Amino acid sequence: MNPQTAVYVANLVEESLGYSQGTVTPERVPSDLAELVVESVRGSEKSASPDPLLEQRISDLSAGLEKSILESDGFLVRKARWPGAAPYAACLTHDVDNVSRPIGHILGVRDRFSSKDLALALLGLKSLYNNIVYLASLEEQRRLRSSLYFLSANYDLSRLADTLRTLQSRGWDIGLHGDFGTHDSAEKMAAAVAKFRSETGLTPRGLREHFLRFDYSASWGIIDGQGFDYDSTVGNRDRLGFRIGLCTPFHPPTEDWRPMRLLEIPLVLMDTTLWGYLKRTEDEGVRDFVSLKDKVASVEGLYTILWHQESLRMKGGRVYASLLDRLLSDGCFVGSGETIASWWNARSRPMFARGGEFWMEACPAGLCLRFKAKEERRLDVDGGRVEVKGTDATIRVGERGFRLRVT
Repeated sequence: MNPQTAVYVANLVEESLGYSQGTVTPERVPSDLAELVVESVRGSEKSASPDPLLEQRISDLSAGLEKSILESDGFLVRKARWPGAAPYAACLTHDVDNVSRPIGHILGVRDRFSSKDLALALLGLKSLYNNIVYLASLEEQRRLRSSLYFLSANYDLSRLADTLRTLQSRGWDIGLHGDFGTHDSAEKMAAAVAKFRSETGLTPRGLREHFLRFDYSASWGIIDGQGFDYDSTVGNRDRLGFRIGLCTPFHPPTEDWRPMRLLEIPLVLMDTTLWGYLKRTEDEGVRDFVSLKDKVASVEGLYTILWHQESLRMKGGRVYASLLDRLLSDGCFVGSGETIASWWNARSRPMFARGGEFWMEACPAGLCLRFKAKEERRLDVDGGRVEVKGTDATIRVGERGFRLRVT
């Protein structure tokens, strides 16, 4: 493995685990783990699994690093992964493939809907496929926000522009759902972005490709070249599990193994995987949802969920609100793609260390530090407070930065 590739891998691991700058060197990453990271981000998908295989390997490395650091220094400090040291996070996303269907289509799939909704739709009193405002109301009731990705070629975006601008002003993330061919054509991607801007007056910060089309050798470079903050395409369509073994964000590599500005937010679960490809009943689908949630939580990961807005009144899709309540009952951090990307990038600013002193110049709201020690230590922190004391402590720090001294 060439030196730049090894540095990329070490930086990815260090950023994920939240250690101070320079803690995770290439020499500290086992060669088989480094090769697995390389294969995953280059698209070989050898780590594709029903379980977050690569995430588990990184967690195992962290456990070994903690043991080594505790033995040599007597204590360790690292950044918690999520705001408020939440046990895991969830990213809510919605692809908007359609906003209307002809009556003939609705009659052909009428068994998907309740008799009341079907009757109102046939009378022209309700839309079964434009659930954008309904979706927002479900989330707003729970003080949640999500991402919605809109196609630029499948319907008239200008007719939705007022709704999109209103939602964005209230905290929803309005992104682009890549049209056919945008995943491997810079020209088509540029045209889709230009049309989106022209018809909505908005600049999309996040992207997901239609049908999860993705070319590892081209897509990230095309997306990064258009200035997107993040992509959330890499995930499975026809099976449950983790396409590249990761459920935390990362910066994809350039051809020469430099991290892109673009952030990839791996997709974990798509609703049509449950109801379309796997033909799950609602009870079975909920069990799958919970099983994947627990797997993500076991590695303090990010549960990125794709729930098509047009499915909200259908069998299967209508369980969405109850799934939100399950997430909230866990006390996890829930946000949109843009919220997650902003958090991850701010959290990834370097934390410096020298001897028993640790500091950061600026911190995202909600950042906490994890502290462990072999025996009781004194903690003095400027720009924060120790919330849980002892040999296993949590320290909440301020947005202006902090300086922590361990004695």
